[in-house]
Formats: sequence, C-alpha cells, structure tokens
Amino acid sequence: MLRQYAPGRHRYERIGGRDRAVGTVPIGSIFRLRPASARRPRTFIVEAWLTRAYARCDRAGTFTFLAHGAHLAQVRDLANGRRSIPADHIIIHALDQ
Repeated sequence: MLRQYAPGRHRYERIGGRDRAVGTVPIGSIFRLRPASARRPRTFIVEAWLTRAYARCDRAGTFTFLAHGAHLAQVRDLANGRRSIPADHIIIHALDQ
C-alpha cells in the first residue's frame, strides 16, 4: 500500500477526483528506534502501510469499513531483517528526533 489515508500529519492530494489527506511518511523512509528488547537504537525501513479494516455485522450481512487514524506500518530491521508492525505515531516520533 503506497498511501496512508487520514493520518495525523498529512498533506492534501487529489485522488479519484477528491481531495484526501495523505500521510507524509513515505515507503522507504529510514529511521532509528530503540526497541524495548534492545540496548542500542536500531535502523528500520518502512516497507508498507497497512489499513486497519474492521468488520461490522448487521441484518443484511457483514460489511467492512476502514477506521481513521492509528495506521500500522510494516517495517524491517536493517541489521537482522526481522519485520515488525508499529503504529504510525511511533515512526513519526522517531523521525522528528
């Protein structure tokens, strides 16, 4: 997924004839973060943005809608190749330091 929709820090972009809030943390961004289990900060790269889809059921059946905010990113540790899924506010905080 290349876009992060309705994030806290965003810019407006015209997509499908509508102006939408698109995130400012692009895929490929590299940041340093100290995980709880590590002594030193590690370097991560953002690989993908994952939408947070929630299912809701009604009498007509089940339908899915997307929640706004609290986006999740798939990131990869550049030292050992492990993947993890932190929230966007953690990445934004690491980029702002």
